[in-house]
This record gives sequence, C-alpha cells and structure tokens, in this order.
Amino acid sequence: MSKLINLRHLYVMGSDLEYLPKGIGRLTSLQTLDVCRVCFGRNDEAFKFGDLRSLNNLRGSLTIVLMGDMIDVSEVVELQLVDKKQISSLQILNVLQPQEDLESLGINWVAAPTWPRWLTDLNKLRFLTLDYCVYWETLPPLGKLPFLERLKLLRMRLVEKVGGEFLGQEDDQATFKSSSSIFPKLKDLCFESMRAWKEWEGVRGWKKEDSKFPTIMPYVGNLSLVAQKPMERSGLKFLTSQTSSVEVTLLF
Repeated sequence: MSKLINLRHLYVMGSDLEYLPKGIGRLTSLQTLDVCRVCFGRNDEAFKFGDLRSLNNLRGSLTIVLMGDMIDVSEVVELQLVDKKQISSLQILNVLQPQEDLESLGINWVAAPTWPRWLTDLNKLRFLTLDYCVYWETLPPLGKLPFLERLKLLRMRLVEKVGGEFLGQEDDQATFKSSSSIFPKLKDLCFESMRAWKEWEGVRGWKKEDSKFPTIMPYVGNLSLVAQKPMERSGLKFLTSQTSSVEVTLLF
C-alpha cells in the first residue's frame, strides 16, 4: 500500500484491520482517512503516532482510535496534530491538541481527571460533544466559546452541579459586562445520563432585578434533559433566549 503515493481517499471503517500498516504514513497526498488506528508499543509493522506527522493534507473528518498501551509520551509529541490545518471535524479518543480553528470536536471515554487546557482556546468551534468523561467533577467554561452552536454533554457521571464555571464565571467575585453574551450562538443544548447532577446554577451573585445581567444563550431553541433525575435546583430561569420559543424535552 505504501507505493500508492497518489492515493487521496482511504476508508477503513468497518474493516477487520487490527491496526493500520506503517506504510500509510508515506501516502503524503492522502486527503481522506476516516478512521486512524494508532498503535502504541513495539509492533514495527503498525502505524504509529509519528507516522501521522507527514499527512498534512488530511481534511474533513478524522477519528483517532488508540490501540495498545502507551509506553512513551514522546509518541504523542511526535504527532504534531496542531499542524493539520485542514481538518474541520475531529473526534478525539484521548487528550490531543488540534489546531485552534477546529469547527467540530468530540471527546469520548476519557479517563483524565479534567478537561484539556486547550479546549476553551478553540474559538471557531461550532459543534461539541463530551461523552463519558468519567472523572470530570465540573464542566469546562464553555460559555466562553463564541461560535458554539450545538453542545451535547453525555454520561458525565461525577458532575453534581452545573454552575457559574460552566458559563465562564471563574469564581464568586468574577463579573460579566452588562453587554456580554454567554453562549451567544448556541442553538441546541443536550444533557443526557448525568446521574449525579443535582443543581443547575446561573450566574453567581445575580439578582432578578439586576439590569446589568448579561444575556445567556440568547438563541437557544432546543434544550434536552434526557435520562436525568429531577434536580433540586434548576437554572432554566437564567436563560434569556430571544427566540420565539424554546423547545424543552424532559425524559426522566
């Protein structure tokens, strides 16, 4: 396969391949690779992180699946995913840094204790799914993402409270400008199977009569709470949608 130097599109999803052959790293004209199975360890015939380094023409959607046990952190450093400028949709199954103009991102089945530090730097991000980030106790400050349109938060088993930090309020003393907007482009928001979730808090320190209160999710049209226990305190009243109506789906 390494001799197909002009190959531009390769689809391996649904195949029986245990790992990608190492020679794929030489296909520098490759533009499409739907699933990239990256092998850790000493298998010299398998595709490794470093082999992705030369595939800078990849674009569209890429799913990275990690195979085996990582024994050397330098394997991740060699990846240089930040140089893949044309990827517009990337599903990450481990904590890897994409380029900052990414538009769609999924982080699934992550065992890290918190979110990656680069997550809130993705200022072009429009679609985000966080699924089974099993050790996260709080949510990232996603209200800071200016172009986020669709957000799905699934199976965050340890999150008990969605509070001001989710909106971007770092502490009780932090304030928002009266003209600011939190989640300014968000249209669809879904929470699903958040088993420990008890409380949804708005902006801390805000009073209903406060005229300087920033707008929260002004364009949200769909809000889904699926497979949730009834909350002790709900933050729905803090939403300031400017759409004609908000469709709320509650499935307990």
